[in-house]
Amino acid sequence: MSKAPRRRRELGFSIVELMVASTISVIMFTVIIQLFSNNKEAYRIQEGASVLNENARYAVSHLQYYLRLADHWGGIEPDEVNIDAGVPGLALDCTGSAVVSTVGFRGYNGGAARPVDCINVNNYEPNTDAFFIRYGAAHSDAVTLNDTDVPALSGAPSNPDANSGEEPVDIAYMLGTEGDGLWVRTNLGRRAFIVEGADVGSLPNDMSPSSDPLSITNYRYQSMLYFIRSCSNPGFSGDTANCDANDDGVPTLVRMTLNPDFSFTEQDVVAGVENMQLRYGLDTDADMVADTYVTAATVDASNAWDAVIAVRISVVIANLERDNTINDTKTYFLQDFNYTPPAEARNFRRAQYDFTVQIRNMNRA
Repeated sequence: MSKAPRRRRELGFSIVELMVASTISVIMFTVIIQLFSNNKEAYRIQEGASVLNENARYAVSHLQYYLRLADHWGGIEPDEVNIDAGVPGLALDCTGSAVVSTVGFRGYNGGAARPVDCINVNNYEPNTDAFFIRYGAAHSDAVTLNDTDVPALSGAPSNPDANSGEEPVDIAYMLGTEGDGLWVRTNLGRRAFIVEGADVGSLPNDMSPSSDPLSITNYRYQSMLYFIRSCSNPGFSGDTANCDANDDGVPTLVRMTLNPDFSFTEQDVVAGVENMQLRYGLDTDADMVADTYVTAATVDASNAWDAVIAVRISVVIANLERDNTINDTKTYFLQDFNYTPPAEARNFRRAQYDFTVQIRNMNRA
């Protein structure tokens, strides 16, 4: 008689097997999560580096472009440019000599205090240089800001003739409602006047005909101050005018632009510009070549801003994304100033950029 086969016992996972499987799963998930986290962090840092490079390129190209416009008076030599007696002193925010001048470029050495009174005392980043540029701009390219509550980096006044496109600006337009502000009125081959639009009819006879001959051209007078502000968004804490302890503390290259109503608009150019230093190329022998590069104090001592034909600029620009893998204690050598990042900002990648700009309109034959 054969025995009935014994039924095999149906067995599941043992506790040991479950613990081993769970441990392996946890390790795998941990590795995967860490991999995704590392990839995300690497992407964030790489994206920040790209933004840093983009900001640097924009800052350099922006400064180069506008510096080359300095001292453009429509083909008139600076010593033949006059300031009309009716031009206001503009002491509201800046000294008149800083805002309205026939010298197209003027630099200022930075220090513990703001170098020029145009800058809000609470917004100046210490030990950074500043500079003014002044020139006559074509009407279509002029930076005029009718709404001073909305800063912008470009803009043009209303078109004199919307039906036919951009037309030369004549006295009738300058005396109209859109002709407010300062103009550079040139008589080619003779002289030019910086004049308020409403007063253009009071200029000397060769500058104030009943209708403009071909030799007369009118340009918008541009006066702009560049400096480093100590935060990128003064309004973050509710106080829109002042950088304070509640703001982001990101140094920002900004520019103040003179408006037609003689106010100033502060416009952001690039955030993350921590320091800017300049040296000025003097042409001491009138051969249109910079013979020596000196500080603003040296140029001031000899009152030689009209002999500055080139500018050397050094800027340090920081990434806006924090990177805790670095501790930047490097000293950056910027012209005549040594810059070391403050302790609270050493976890940011940064780079130094040095370039020289020939002030084109000051280097005329």
